[in-house]
Amino acid sequence: MLFDYWKALPTGEHIHPADRPVIDTCRHVFDLSIPPGPVNGRLKTAPVVACFLNPGVERPDKEYLGTSEGRRVLVDQIDGEHDFPLQIPRWEKWFMSRVQRIRLTKEELIRSVAIFNVCAYASQNAKLVTKTILRDLPSAQIARRHLHELLIPQAQRGERFLVICRGAWAWEVSRSMECDTIRFAYPRGGHFGQEISERISAWLQSRSTV
Repeated sequence: MLFDYWKALPTGEHIHPADRPVIDTCRHVFDLSIPPGPVNGRLKTAPVVACFLNPGVERPDKEYLGTSEGRRVLVDQIDGEHDFPLQIPRWEKWFMSRVQRIRLTKEELIRSVAIFNVCAYASQNAKLVTKTILRDLPSAQIARRHLHELLIPQAQRGERFLVICRGAWAWEVSRSMECDTIRFAYPRGGHFGQEISERISAWLQSRSTV
């Protein structure tokens, strides 16, 4: 479903063909100079999945992602089979500031925690990403299906640990579904914090899967 959808992204293109009619109505919202980023990390296998609204973008990111190496790194992420890409400027600081309290090494964290964005297209101002856009955007619909039909049931069975970090409204989830392995991050910004990190650490240790 999710990964088959993104296989249809043409080489060198930054907009999925099915998304283009919606994106064409709101190009001012997104930075379309870089490839989409629905997934960062090993979403297919990572025991911990952190759900966000959409990727942010700043000048250092654009400078690197505008190179052939940078584009390759980001596009490779889409298959959900690569470690979280710490080589992208700012991304190591961003990633580690959110997950570093989990009792794993950096090398373990980048293969054990995956980032999943309901909106794959980067923006400088997430407030411009509206409910209407994400209601109509086909890739966002696919992302929600992947979350609700696969990841949430897996988490409810204790097979994954799911953290809703940002954009609960866009993912169409509520705190009523919280359980031992589905948690909502607080405060804003998607930091796991001590309580969630301790839960994840204990859960991983009990599974001994890292």
